[in-house]
Amino acid sequence: MSFSSIMHLFLTHFWIFTLGGFVVGAIVGITGVGGGSLMTPFLIALGIPPIKAVGSDLIYASLTKASAIWVHQKKKTIDWKIVSLLSVGSLPAAVLTIAIMRYYGVEK
Repeated sequence: MSFSSIMHLFLTHFWIFTLGGFVVGAIVGITGVGGGSLMTPFLIALGIPPIKAVGSDLIYASLTKASAIWVHQKKKTIDWKIVSLLSVGSLPAAVLTIAIMRYYGVEK
């Protein structure tokens, strides 16, 4: 699916995307469930290819998490020791997962 066809899909279904984003945001805000587990299937159901749905959700999540970091750091509600300990396990796991996917040829 090309960029122009994705833009056409977005423009012709603007309110569906907007309402979907609102509903997912509300559910995440109320429950704390990760948005990717809701938004990615929603995008796929609208016809977005899975790899583009995942990539789009990841960049959106990165932007919203960056602003959340700024707010929580300002309020001094981040325990950086906990963040460091979590990173010790999650960063190597992410690198290993990428290596395994490349080994098996799962890139697209």
